[in-house]
Amino acid sequence: MSDGALKSGTLTRALEDAMGQMTPVTKLGETVSGRVHDAVLAGGEPTRRVADTLHGTWLGHPLHPVLTDVTIGAWMMGAAFDVMGEVTDDDGIRTAADRLTLIGTLSAGPTAITGLVDYSAAPKPSITSGTLHAGLNYLGVGLYALSLWDRHKGRRSRGLLWSSLALGLASASAWLGGHLVYRHRVGVDHSDRFDGPEEWTPVLDDAELLPGTPRCVSVDGKSVLLYRDGPEIYAVAAVCSHAGAPLEEGEIDGHHVRCPWHDSVFDLRDGSIEHGPATQPQPGFEARVRDGSIEIRLWGP
Repeated sequence: MSDGALKSGTLTRALEDAMGQMTPVTKLGETVSGRVHDAVLAGGEPTRRVADTLHGTWLGHPLHPVLTDVTIGAWMMGAAFDVMGEVTDDDGIRTAADRLTLIGTLSAGPTAITGLVDYSAAPKPSITSGTLHAGLNYLGVGLYALSLWDRHKGRRSRGLLWSSLALGLASASAWLGGHLVYRHRVGVDHSDRFDGPEEWTPVLDDAELLPGTPRCVSVDGKSVLLYRDGPEIYAVAAVCSHAGAPLEEGEIDGHHVRCPWHDSVFDLRDGSIEHGPATQPQPGFEARVRDGSIEIRLWGP
């Protein structure tokens, strides 16, 4: 391993250790995220539908990183045009820089809202990083707003100072965003991957699956949730795609199961998402009873 890689790894561990000591930040984050999550649930079906849209359940992956590309991209291009405008003393380039900075700042609004909704259902180990990520972003947006005001008033030098500071904060926040994804796996599909069984395969004696009582079986070393609702038997992957929670511990109502950790709701009939924060469906299986055994096979493409 190169010296550069060693130094990078050491820096990351040092930052992780420092974040581990930020107890007030962690407590603040748990309080804020918990209250937002509770508000979403308390709002009932309409609020949950809005939250689903902001989570990106319709998109198949979180919406927040899509919007961050617009915000960060506009700010970065604005900074490049700022430099070119000062080097060439070209007012047209300066105007383009101002407009790009404005686009980035305006797009930060919806970007922050989607981030807040995702933050409300973030796994606990990621709360400290997520809180710092959000705090730096909000501070950066405030500095960009000051920059735009000074630019508008003709105080360009001071406006450039504010935007330079803001871009530095945005860069630090971007590192934290990557840390959330690659270290804490926030927004990553946590469900197990199944290649089969493609053929009907017995997994449990029929008499062992009691009505209204979830039961997990192992298929190729992975957990599958079985549930009997009247004459119907449902089978889906038991590890929640959002953060890896055991769905067998969740609340089941008819053909819906609610994740015990962050309240995603899945349809047991096919694993589809009824409500986020999950953005990936659960792998689903067909199920039947034959010769006293429950058999399952993976749904076809």
